[in-house]
Amino acid sequence: MSIEVKDLNHFYNKGTSLEKHALDDVNFVIDKGEFVLIGGEVGSGKSTLVRHFNGLLKPDSGSVKINDIDAGDKKVRSHLGLLMQNPQKQLFGRTVFEDISFGPSNFGSKGEALKKRVVDALDLVGLGPEYTEISPFSLSGGQMRLVALAGILAMEPEYLVLDEPTSGLDPENRYSLLSTLKGLHCSGLSVVVVSHQVDEILPLADKVILLKKGRLAFVGTPEEYLSSVSSPLPEITSFMKLLNQAGFDVRDNIYSVDDAFQEIVRSLKIVEVEQNE
Repeated sequence: MSIEVKDLNHFYNKGTSLEKHALDDVNFVIDKGEFVLIGGEVGSGKSTLVRHFNGLLKPDSGSVKINDIDAGDKKVRSHLGLLMQNPQKQLFGRTVFEDISFGPSNFGSKGEALKKRVVDALDLVGLGPEYTEISPFSLSGGQMRLVALAGILAMEPEYLVLDEPTSGLDPENRYSLLSTLKGLHCSGLSVVVVSHQVDEILPLADKVILLKKGRLAFVGTPEEYLSSVSSPLPEITSFMKLLNQAGFDVRDNIYSVDDAFQEIVRSLKIVEVEQNE
């Protein structure tokens, strides 16, 4: 069970003077249950890549398969949910209930079972049942994003793919969303996040996929990423490297604030012991 990308190529404006090779022979596998960060600079092909996951874009050559099903097949929609970069554009219902229930109702869910799906999906993103009768367009930007996410979760996908999910959110809503994603992954959902904000996502990730100018630049664990890629690095990793260069005995392959704090405390305790001897 996996997302398999094989020899994927995609062109924009193919055969014209504006032709752009957006994805160039991209190959990787995302196994079920993983939390994956797809990183890269703006224009590296990240959004183009994930739009192939549910058939929004078709390969010019190569293939994308979800659990051995071609991504262009409608059956994929029951396996994979994609939250777009501007999720507010995915909202359309008069009420939150109407919006979230749209997908499952189209797949046959109705009555009390449908209501339960909607309420359960809201609970997963930290919103209560009182939101069901509210217009989604009266909510804050962060709440609208959570409702759009709930609409995807109500479909009970195996894979959740999010394109720049924290873009434009204030720190409180950003923290809330990341906590929600962490909880969803811990519950067994496969999570794929497209983001150039390496600092935010790397501490949550099992695997990192890096694109540069449409080509695959790296696939591996966060630890392997830090040791083999010069940029982009989390700010906390860069800070630890500076400390190391300044003579402090600290590990610099660290990418979370909590780990950095513990490592600095460990180093200071060693210095204190040495000074007291």
